Amino acid sequence: MTQAEIDQAIKDQLGTNPDEPLPTNPDIEKALANYTAEAAIVADTLNRSLTDNYNVGFQNWAGQVLAGRIPNSNPPQPPPGYLAVKASDGWSYVIRGGQPVCPVPAIPQLPPPPPPIPEPDNVRNVPAGDTMPVGYILTAPDGTRWQKKGSPTPFGMAYYYLKVA
Repeated sequence: MTQAEIDQAIKDQLGTNPDEPLPTNPDIEKALANYTAEAAIVADTLNRSLTDNYNVGFQNWAGQVLAGRIPNSNPPQPPPGYLAVKASDGWSYVIRGGQPVCPVPAIPQLPPPPPPIPEPDNVRNVPAGDTMPVGYILTAPDGTRWQKKGSPTPFGMAYYYLKVA
């Protein structure tokens, strides 16, 4: 940031006027040095707090992504950090900067879906639209014979073809 941008940011955020002259006090240099050091400590503390809060939020978001509840296409972005800047009047101030307080962590990738379970060689699902009764025997083009079976389940009847020859 340029000095003019710093002065304007201070005016905007704090409502102070950096164009006012410094008082003529012999201890003013010491006071200015103390304010500069304190502003740096405050900015660092605020930035650590922002980073910690952002990382917690990011981990919560990543947990939702890894659980498959949300896509990973819109990760949370870090907030802008604080800066300790010296105005043209010599005093130091803490202002909100324009740069992110920290980098975005690695974006979690969605886990791949599990591979489908292969059908056993002796059982096949009933195709959609099949209206044949249980016990019907079907001869496949390769000469194998399949018998339609039914099995009660808690959700109703389950129909399938079982290889018989």
